[in-house]
Amino acid sequence: MSVFNSLYADQYDELYAAKGYVQECDLIEQAVALYGGTRPSTVLDVGCGTGGHAIELANRGYAVSGVDLSQPMLDRAATKAAALPAGRRPSWLCGDARDFDTGEQHDLAIMMFAVVGYLTKNDDVLQALRNIRCQLKPGSLFLCDFWYGPSVLSTRPTDRVRVMSSGEGRVIRAASTELDIVAHTADVTFKLWTLAGDRLVGETSETHRMRYFFPQEFSLFLASAGFEMKSISAFPTLDGELDENAWNAFVVASAI
Repeated sequence: MSVFNSLYADQYDELYAAKGYVQECDLIEQAVALYGGTRPSTVLDVGCGTGGHAIELANRGYAVSGVDLSQPMLDRAATKAAALPAGRRPSWLCGDARDFDTGEQHDLAIMMFAVVGYLTKNDDVLQALRNIRCQLKPGSLFLCDFWYGPSVLSTRPTDRVRVMSSGEGRVIRAASTELDIVAHTADVTFKLWTLAGDRLVGETSETHRMRYFFPQEFSLFLASAGFEMKSISAFPTLDGELDENAWNAFVVASAI
């Protein structure tokens, strides 16, 4: 499992500035209203990163516990959350999805931005889902999204380069991907260059191994971990049909 290093964590929010955290939290609330019935009080955000979902949900009145494997990402999240009133800030825990322990059971768990894909082995997926199940009350919902296998194999990821303004400089990000169609994984290599004018002031490279999943496969993982799948749809919708053009799938499951 990859850990976002300090330089990548520092650039993360700029890289994903266009990500619709507000709209995705709307989707989370819509799923809860449709499949959960009652509004949850406590939310567990597994793989919370720099807190995009956790902070927005905390701002909506939920008591949020954010868990991530990367301490630099959590440090960024805590800095951003300082703008919230003290009593509404999420709690942060550095830990592995497979064995973290918040010490309580929650009303809702989320695992967004394809974080479940960082669990590339079957045993890792099961261990993480079972661990999350243990920290949920019976009947609570678990929501996640993942790379949708049929689309990954049909459209194939392409190499990408982005150039972004950053303060008085620029950040250049290059991403390339290699698929392993037997292991159902994609090795995504990110290279970042930070420039101040024409001067290179930072450089980093990370390879993130991501797993893509198929609907029946993921349903079986959920059942083995103590969940029942309630819905699977094209992300970011609750009713969008999955097809070869739907890169991400959105899952709603209930803790049995």
